[in-house]
Amino acid sequence: MEDPSPKILKRVVKIKNPNGFHMRPKAAFVEAAMRFASDVKLIWEGQAFNGKSMFELMLVAAAEDSEVTLEVFGSDSLLALQELEKVLAEEDASIPS
Repeated sequence: MEDPSPKILKRVVKIKNPNGFHMRPKAAFVEAAMRFASDVKLIWEGQAFNGKSMFELMLVAAAEDSEVTLEVFGSDSLLALQELEKVLAEEDASIPS
């Protein structure tokens, strides 16, 4: 029998944007994260940041080819992880319309 309780999902993602994780990809990331019920953390250089808080993500200065870890927990964690991984892997992330 499968355990229906939510699990913490983690994935290491490489920043692909030539300008790094700057304002536009941060805004796209927060907007995407807010669409999910799950808690979202972005871990960079050993420190965890709330993935739904633009204020906290302002402290993340990840350059191109830097690795960050996504940590997602909640009822829709798999969907959230997949979507947020796409946002981070985009070379030219923009806010979805």
